[in-house]
Amino acid sequence: MLSIIIPVFNEAESIPVLCEQLQSVCINDYEIIFVDDGSTDNTFRQIETIALKDKQIKCISLSRNFGHQNALMAGMESASGDYIIIMDGDLQHPPGLIPIMIEQLAAGFDLVATKRNKTANAGWLKNTTASIFYFFINAISDTRIEEGVADFKAFNRKVLNSVLQFKERELFLRGIFSWIGFRSTTIAFDAPARQFGKTKYSFAKMLRFALKGTTSFSFKPLRIALLIGSLISLAAFAFGVFALVAYFKGNTVPGWASLIIAVMFLGGTQLLAIGLLGEYIASLFTETKARPLYLVNKKINLD
Repeated sequence: MLSIIIPVFNEAESIPVLCEQLQSVCINDYEIIFVDDGSTDNTFRQIETIALKDKQIKCISLSRNFGHQNALMAGMESASGDYIIIMDGDLQHPPGLIPIMIEQLAAGFDLVATKRNKTANAGWLKNTTASIFYFFINAISDTRIEEGVADFKAFNRKVLNSVLQFKERELFLRGIFSWIGFRSTTIAFDAPARQFGKTKYSFAKMLRFALKGTTSFSFKPLRIALLIGSLISLAAFAFGVFALVAYFKGNTVPGWASLIIAVMFLGGTQLLAIGLLGEYIASLFTETKARPLYLVNKKINLD
């Protein structure tokens, strides 16, 4: 059996088209599980209308918007298939790749990822921010994430059970899928332009996503802050010795500019280190509260 999991947020116009495309490529036993992540438009009604006519269309409606990663986890926890596919609902993940992905799983791979070569009509800003995102996270993370590899994946039950063992509240599934290992392969594709609406991932959300991935999978930022602090301390000590020698030689003169520069540099470095510590402490705070990843408002065609 095949389970296709699709988190959606305000994608009402895409739902009928996406269902039609998926039904054209899924010919065996399958289920399509939509996870409505607190949509404020008619997304849930569109899914409900289709699901009433087709029991293979299922839906989990969350009580509010919990985020893309949490919505994916909600769908994976309800999947009953031997093969699982996760994809977005904006029609930029081509359903036509699904038979190829299934063939790779049947050939012995545990995980089939997809890599986006390019996106039609993607602007310069979108491409630049995406490149910055992958450069930033790979530079300071212990788990490498290949650029262009999105949340369009196929995997078997073994991989699913492994992912469900993670009890983290600050979810970063791209990192988790890279971390768990198993035999994997990658399929490249060109993403079509968005047909309806606008992207839900702004630059600010991408930045928060990158910070979440970094704090979840690496202590490098703290070590970098420690290294910078150590170098500055050595430089300050050397400058202190120099100033003391200059004082006894009578070569000291008022230095307002140098004092201001030193104070601002040291203060900025300290604030940066405190900010990094704050990110880790906030993650710890979220984990220790152990709140549920999501709350379900309604289910359709699911026990």
